Amino acid sequence: MCRHDWRTRVPLSLAKKLFISLGGTMIVLLVVVFTILQQAQAQQWEAHLREQSLSFARFATPELLKLFRGDFAAREAGELSAVEDFLGFNPDLVEFSFYSPSGRRLFASPRFPAYLDLEDIKDDPQEIRRRVQALHPTQMTLQLVQGGRLLDVLVPAYGPTGQHLVSVRYLLSYAGVDRRLAAMRHSFLQLLAVVAVVSLLAVALVTRGITRPVRRLTDGALQIARGDLETRIPVSGGAEIGELARTFNDMAGSLATNRAELLNAQQQVLQNERLAAIGQMAAGISHEIDNPVGVILGYAELLLEDLDAADPQRDDVQAIIDECRRCKRITGGLLNLARHREGDRYEVDLLQLVDAVLGSLRPQALFRHVALKVEAHAEVSVVGDVEQLRQILVNLLLNAAQALRGEGKIFLRIYRDAAMGGVEIVDSGPGIPAKLREKIFEPFFTTKPGGEGTGLGLAICRRLADDHGGRLTPLDLDEGAGFRLEIPLPAAEKCFDNNGSNSLG
Repeated sequence: MCRHDWRTRVPLSLAKKLFISLGGTMIVLLVVVFTILQQAQAQQWEAHLREQSLSFARFATPELLKLFRGDFAAREAGELSAVEDFLGFNPDLVEFSFYSPSGRRLFASPRFPAYLDLEDIKDDPQEIRRRVQALHPTQMTLQLVQGGRLLDVLVPAYGPTGQHLVSVRYLLSYAGVDRRLAAMRHSFLQLLAVVAVVSLLAVALVTRGITRPVRRLTDGALQIARGDLETRIPVSGGAEIGELARTFNDMAGSLATNRAELLNAQQQVLQNERLAAIGQMAAGISHEIDNPVGVILGYAELLLEDLDAADPQRDDVQAIIDECRRCKRITGGLLNLARHREGDRYEVDLLQLVDAVLGSLRPQALFRHVALKVEAHAEVSVVGDVEQLRQILVNLLLNAAQALRGEGKIFLRIYRDAAMGGVEIVDSGPGIPAKLREKIFEPFFTTKPGGEGTGLGLAICRRLADDHGGRLTPLDLDEGAGFRLEIPLPAAEKCFDNNGSNSLG
């Protein structure tokens, strides 16, 4: 036999919990309200019956005394017809009786026709005597054994001289009140059912309005857990739900940004590890390569000097010399890539540095037909090694001029932001395909024809920029190619403009 463990129950969802709690609370409140209203209405009707019955007793007592004329002997049913006709306008009257001032019953009428089947009532003589001798109207409720209630009204009657003659007792039924209460209870139950259904529908709508944004948040969190950091949820609902949705979207955006930064950092670490490995290899073999290549280069230059200008072997010797020099450039580039030198760091005016670099390049044949334009919005000084920064700018400008093949435009913009000073170099050349904009910084990767480049220039430039705490990045351009070099500002200028002298001296 399979036993059910309560610990294995399927947990209720938030929507079901809200619906059960809110719906149950609403139904309980409705029952309490209807019960209070019913009790208040019952008390009101009972009070009305008492007031009406007391008024009836005060009105009927003098008339009854006139009809009986002091003779309270037992009478036949036919003799009481006039009395029944007189009292019959009150449908709640069960019977009446007369009591002497001492509390002795003088006369008791038969039951009125509507109440012939009513059970016999057992009176308490002492209680009746006490009420008779109270000399003022009294009322009390009698509970019947078989169910039902009677209102007992006792009214004293006085003679012309003020003497207490008799007391008249009226028994009136609560049946009319009970019927109205039963009808009201039935109507209340019907109304309660309708209101309960409407309330549950309203609770269901409210619950849905609350749980739908929560479900969206849950689905969004699951999407983010699966790695989809582009997930966003619509901002809707009340102030708290809307604020929660906005916070969720901000969190998702922050996670996406952090992941992108982490991936960039990982790529940078991989690049640095690759460069370090290349550098270690280069440091180990560069001297072994440079020495024999240097010997070959020396003998080839001597041989070239000994050959006549018309000797056909001069081209072969010149090719040996060119390739030896190319080998030395490669090994030199590898050593530069492997070195991590702080250099002499001090404040460098970027505009002066750019002007000096352009002044040294303009006379070269490669730049004679290239239009160079510089735009500087403010004086910008950075902290760095001037020779290393010059090396970066020269390399970038040479690459731009080579891409233009000696004809075109190169635009340089000098700027600053909160923590960095920068130089943007943009040319009007063919541009760099988007898929190659990061690959060009890998060692030995080049887009130049064979023999024209080593593929180390941009890798060295990025390494130098990283060593300065800055960055070298390609620009996303539709036409032409561009690079952005950013180097940290001096400490006194990182958070605000400080165009004047240093206040620290």
